[in-house]
Amino acid sequence: MLAAALDTPVAVTDTASEGGAWGMALLAAYRAERSDGLTLSRYLSENIFDDDSFETLVADPSEVAGFAAYMSSYRTGLPIERQAAELLTAPPGSI
Repeated sequence: MLAAALDTPVAVTDTASEGGAWGMALLAAYRAERSDGLTLSRYLSENIFDDDSFETLVADPSEVAGFAAYMSSYRTGLPIERQAAELLTAPPGSI
């Protein structure tokens, strides 16, 4: 989905499905273990992903077009969402 949304190849590992909690744990470990000059990028490449294999995913053109159509439809609905929020937050009797 990300490759289609950005219309660019995306590299993932076997652990890509682990999601946000795993990512937050990695950031916490980096913060606890980092030394001067150790960048997050270097920490990840040397300590976390040093033996992982990456797969590069490329979105099919139909997926890119589908995501663009979805976003167009989503943007079309934003004024409706704004108006609904205004109506729901309006003081009683003001409508």
